Amino acid sequence: MAVYKLTKIKEYDAHGGPAKETPGEDGHSKTPTQSGRFVINSVGKHVSYGKYAYWSGVAWGTPVRLIGDTVMVKHDGRWIQLSKVNKQWGEFREQKLITHAVKQAHHQISGMYTVPSAWIFNDFGHTSVKYFKDTNHNWRMDGKEKILGDFIHTTPGDEYDTSLKRPVRLGESHGCIHVKPLEIDTMIGNGYLKKGNTVEVHPYTDKAIASNLVRTIAQPLYEVHFYPGIYKIAIYRVTQ
Repeated sequence: MAVYKLTKIKEYDAHGGPAKETPGEDGHSKTPTQSGRFVINSVGKHVSYGKYAYWSGVAWGTPVRLIGDTVMVKHDGRWIQLSKVNKQWGEFREQKLITHAVKQAHHQISGMYTVPSAWIFNDFGHTSVKYFKDTNHNWRMDGKEKILGDFIHTTPGDEYDTSLKRPVRLGESHGCIHVKPLEIDTMIGNGYLKKGNTVEVHPYTDKAIASNLVRTIAQPLYEVHFYPGIYKIAIYRVTQ
């Protein structure tokens, strides 16, 4: 049996869901971040089609403009009304109600009651890392394997604070793993967060980061380990 040695090389701040399910302020339950070993399937901008389709139905950074009372977004290379992006926005009876909602959302983030020039409301930030349970250990998603609902991502408020070079204080998630915008870019740039790498979510009862670990199923070069009980991500170098 192969034995892989994991040596900690970096640490980053991170915040997951609560240890026990609780009601969320937005009407969606906050659940514990699922523990286990997973494999990253993709890294990129997220667009929602389900319960988060209002603000996350438009990709982060999408160009936005206001024409009269109508909010327009550049969708698939052409300008369309926000109300035509999906059925959720299409439920608004008047364009001015959509405009008010967008301005209000911008005010909550920035204090400015305006329509921004780019979409900064996607709940999953400028990039998201999605992973799956690799049941057959072949490092690719196939068969009945599917993406988990827990992602590694940033948030609009943290993105805005970062743009102003203000300190970022990570908040509790609905189950995903929240990280700082600059640090997710660093982890991606350094090759820690990339397709095929392992993400391990530890139990909430783990209250210290291990300097060294051993795993029988792994592959070089890096693994990303989240310790939800102490709000930290540890990066491990993998050797055999």
